[in-house]
Amino acid sequence: MPEKPNENLIKDITKKSEKESGADLEVSSSPELAHLSESIGAMQNFINHDKPVKFIQLLQIEEAVKKLTVNMGGWEFSIEELEKIPDFEKNAKIWKEISQGDCSNTDKLTFITPEIAEHFSHHQGALVLSGLTSLSDKAAKYLSHHQGGLDLSSLTSLSDQAAECLSHYQGILVLSGLTSLSDQVAEYFSRHQENLGLSGLTFISDQAAEYLSRHQGNLNLSGLTSLSDQAAEYFSRHQGALYLRRLTSLSDKAVEYLSRHQGDLDLSNPTSLSDQAAEYLSHHQGALALSGLTSLSDKAAEHLSQHEGDLSFNSLTSISNKVAEYLSRHQGLLLLNGLTSLSDKIAEHFSHHQGTLHLRGLTSLSNQAAAHLAKHKGKIYTGYDIKKQIEKLRK
Repeated sequence: MPEKPNENLIKDITKKSEKESGADLEVSSSPELAHLSESIGAMQNFINHDKPVKFIQLLQIEEAVKKLTVNMGGWEFSIEELEKIPDFEKNAKIWKEISQGDCSNTDKLTFITPEIAEHFSHHQGALVLSGLTSLSDKAAKYLSHHQGGLDLSSLTSLSDQAAECLSHYQGILVLSGLTSLSDQVAEYFSRHQENLGLSGLTFISDQAAEYLSRHQGNLNLSGLTSLSDQAAEYFSRHQGALYLRRLTSLSDKAVEYLSRHQGDLDLSNPTSLSDQAAEYLSHHQGALALSGLTSLSDKAAEHLSQHEGDLSFNSLTSISNKVAEYLSRHQGLLLLNGLTSLSDKIAEHFSHHQGTLHLRGLTSLSNQAAAHLAKHKGKIYTGYDIKKQIEKLRK
């Protein structure tokens, strides 16, 4: 029996899809399929009776094809939707894996439908969707119900509606691909109560800073290269760790505001610090990272020695005896991993330090210096050879 024209068309559609995607596609039985069959049958009748086919009939068939429903890996798509999916072959393969319970390649997805997002809302554990370049509002709503950590680090834009949905997400949320943030979106994210990664932002308005200061949880804004005094005042109210790792400079006034922040504070990029700024930071409560500093004055070291919390100076390659004396008075974790050598006098100062001491950059140490460090009562972290040298003297 000869095949009907509509059957030929359906086979052509499915063969093309399978060839392009490498996935198993099936055209689902639906009213749209029945309508297409009727339209093709009507056109075939015109042809059989040698009547001209009207242009409107061709348009109707085209529209009917777009509305056909295709089943792929357990999810339904219209032909029109399939045409809009980027990297369809790769995504279709991963969707099929997901439908079979294999979520090992979620980080390679560049597109998800609301149906797949709904499936992910039930996923147990962290969900890495770091390849997604777009996210519909409906998909965002489903993902907001997932718990366990969500990585959407390749999204470069987000609608207000999608942002509002994700603000309700209960878990770590990584959106480091966003390069700008409207005040409205910032207001939505102020409601999020977990760690929030926005390290792709290079600028933030004072109004957005005020909104984000209400956020409760660690806040990563390490892409910001500048911060106004007003924004710094707002962030002084933030509750949680605050990461500002790429600020090239800060006014003393901004530092004064940030010193009032209660929680870990990462200011790892500035290479210098005024004595006044150091005095302000000495009152900060929480871990303080100043790993960009390449020099430290004696007075600044004296101020910072009074800081209560971990201190990090990993870019200092050398320090004066006086700086070492002051820093040895600090109580807590002290990181000086940029130092490659220690004089005997500096080692003697550090022997009085109370807390954990990191000196992982040391490449050599005199026996006298090692003997001084062996008297240090806390933990010392160094390279393997230096560690053995100190431990031998501790016995």
